[in-house]
Amino acid sequence: MSVTELLALMCRLDDPERLKQPPPYDRAATNLAFAGPVRRVEADFGTPCDYERDTQDSSEYGRVQVPADATICGTRIVV
Repeated sequence: MSVTELLALMCRLDDPERLKQPPPYDRAATNLAFAGPVRRVEADFGTPCDYERDTQDSSEYGRVQVPADATICGTRIVV
């Protein structure tokens, strides 16, 4: 993406009425989309994992924490 295209995209998404989320943001769809990676991490490590979603004042949507006892090195992993 060129600088010109990036600036145009930023202008399209800049909406003074929607300061927290861009106009096409769909919270329900994002929740459903996040559930897939959580299930995948839990299946791959064979254990339930703690997770956070829709984190307030963060540039990330969510994170998954794999417990230390489920990893080879014995250290938790945060994805």
